[in-house]
Amino acid sequence: MMGNMFGRRRDLRMTIMAVLRNGPKNGASIMDSIEKMTFGFWRPSPGSLYPMLQNMVEEGTIRKDSDGLYSLTDESETAFRNPFSGHSPRNFDEALEELRGIISFLEDIKANGSKKFQENGKKLEELALKLKELSSESKKE
Repeated sequence: MMGNMFGRRRDLRMTIMAVLRNGPKNGASIMDSIEKMTFGFWRPSPGSLYPMLQNMVEEGTIRKDSDGLYSLTDESETAFRNPFSGHSPRNFDEALEELRGIISFLEDIKANGSKKFQENGKKLEELALKLKELSSESKKE
């Protein structure tokens, strides 16, 4: 199941970026990290990983240093900060699922002690209040 979740091309790209957030790595280390991250359910093959790495280097999403290590570029840092861009929910169920994903994303950021999370507490409270109001309104209907 988890292999299917992560096996798509877009997911490999985002997973590589997530792995490289922890620092530069070579291709084999990226495969090891993905396998560890998915509790052994998925290890991308060299035939899928290395072409993706090459595409990402050509796009400028990542760079390959002279020591063979891949790392994120400034462009990928921006894209990674907004992993939900480029996709809009098509219906109510997709909107709820995306919201769940965003909440999980924010929980991860909070768990890592991000100052950005702390700095934006008021904005999060405002959003939580809006969601609570929406929920209250739906109970009235």
